[in-house]
Amino acid sequence: MMRRFVPILMLFLLLAFPARADEADDGSVYEILDASGAAVTLFAGVPEAGDEYISGDNAHYRITRVEEAKKRAYADFLGAFSLPDIPWEEDDALPVSQAKHAVALYCTHSDESYEPTDGKSSISRRGGIYDVAEALKKHLEEKGITVYYSDENHFPHDAGAYRRSRSTAASLKEEGVDAMFDVHRDGIPDAAQYESEVNGKGVTKVRLLVGRSNQNADANRQFAAQIKAVADRRYPGLVKDIYIGKGTYNQDLMAQAVLLEFGTHKSDKSEVLSSTAYMADVLARALYGGVTGAAGDGGAARENTGGWKGVAWVLGLLVAGMFVYSLLATGSGKGALAKWKGNFREMTGGLFGGRGGRK
Repeated sequence: MMRRFVPILMLFLLLAFPARADEADDGSVYEILDASGAAVTLFAGVPEAGDEYISGDNAHYRITRVEEAKKRAYADFLGAFSLPDIPWEEDDALPVSQAKHAVALYCTHSDESYEPTDGKSSISRRGGIYDVAEALKKHLEEKGITVYYSDENHFPHDAGAYRRSRSTAASLKEEGVDAMFDVHRDGIPDAAQYESEVNGKGVTKVRLLVGRSNQNADANRQFAAQIKAVADRRYPGLVKDIYIGKGTYNQDLMAQAVLLEFGTHKSDKSEVLSSTAYMADVLARALYGGVTGAAGDGGAARENTGGWKGVAWVLGLLVAGMFVYSLLATGSGKGALAKWKGNFREMTGGLFGGRGGRK
């Protein structure tokens, strides 16, 4: 009976959770406007009602309506977003001796490149984005951080890219890393939106992307806000903004996981590479800087919380799937409940729901 139940459960999961929004990439670029029609930002992808946006100056918006034909989305202004306090930033010391002090880097969209420098915006299998990831790795290691980096190829850049990169991310997580970063570049056509200057040097800004469709969504969002808080204090103008979209971006694997978009395909890669040094310092300080041992321990605590939430998430789906199967098999609510109880006793060996033996 359980052999029949497994395919039914798989069908239920596929129906209940269709392809994630972050896996849908048709090359669209949407203009996001406020209620008055004024431009807020551009977004490469398909925004959905409920997505949120935090601008460089911390104006907080929530998308309420999407017009697909016009490639526009409208957002309500929610007020000023409060970034978290970062008291350790008062101390310039950056201790790197305690805890694991390890992070993971990988690139879901292996083809992403920079047109002015690489010659194309997309290079099959190994694009210029790997140069950016490797530069970020180098600068993190200069901070004393161990970097588990995968240059695994996830080509093509299609609806299955995040499914393919998930196995890479899961393997990197097994190294016991404190945080995970998926390195990308944006696809909006306006390079000027990413142009910036830090310490008199031309750099590109970095957009932080967070998924809102997983059990770690709150922790992922908090982590992104902490990164922006450090960046705004250390290097104003480095972090462009935070986009909180409907997808998961594989961030359900870890509480401290963020997608980083370094510039756009129209950006000069030399300026993108310059930004990696400053971003490495921001990430190091957001994770470990200032209060000895506190940041690492706090990260571990958040990860444990996310892990338990993940277990509850899966168990909830399993129980729901069993009930749907029982309802389909019996055709009535009463019969479904009785059959569900029997299945549950059988699955748990009688541990829950009383004794499961038949007479």
